[in-house]
Amino acid sequence: MTPVDHRRPPARAARRQQKSPGRPAATPAQRPAPRSEQRSARKAQRSHSAIGAAIVAAAAMVAIFAFILTRGSSQDPPADGLRLGSGADVGAAGPAAPASSSEPNTTKADRNPPASAKSAPRATKPQVSTPPVDTGPVSPKFRPGQWIVVLEKYTADVGDAEKAARDTATKLSKGGIPAKAMLVNGQYPGMVNSSWEPVTNTWFVYLGPGTTSKQVLNQCSDTRTQRLYSNPACPTYEPAVRAGG
Repeated sequence: MTPVDHRRPPARAARRQQKSPGRPAATPAQRPAPRSEQRSARKAQRSHSAIGAAIVAAAAMVAIFAFILTRGSSQDPPADGLRLGSGADVGAAGPAAPASSSEPNTTKADRNPPASAKSAPRATKPQVSTPPVDTGPVSPKFRPGQWIVVLEKYTADVGDAEKAARDTATKLSKGGIPAKAMLVNGQYPGMVNSSWEPVTNTWFVYLGPGTTSKQVLNQCSDTRTQRLYSNPACPTYEPAVRAGG
């Protein structure tokens, strides 16, 4: 016969049995782990996360350095590693690589411009030569009743008398006074010197002919004539008529 323990269980144990009469006892697998084990598990998870982040950051830095070293030599889009961990396109912040162009180098073109671009030589305006002034024949013909007035005399045996006479006549003609030059060499009976001898080897600059001595004298005394070539004497001659005859 098995002996029976008739002792009353402690009051605490009895209350536990009353509160959870139908709860089954927890198995060792269902029991919560101790706190020390939970802390160890959390530390292990954090270590794994830190290692993963370090690997990602190292990969991003390697990709950035590779992009910097090869920038400009390749036109490929930036690697995906540039966007890992930062959430932004790191390559976009750097300066864009210079785009290749098929156009010629403008600097070299400026140094050596094509022949068509060089400035063409300026067209020179043709010089219009003014016709020489007609200063009259060397020995003009005069009729009786025709008078001349003399502005200047150049002796033929002193220098270039012809050129001096024609230059003076040209100067007066350009100024509006119709002067002429002629060589007097004894062919005019009305042109004599103070000794009543015919004048020879002398170039005369004269005005005329006119119909009267007074007409040509007034022409010589005119202020316009004297302004261009001053000679207040203004001697007059009638070349075709013998002087004193």
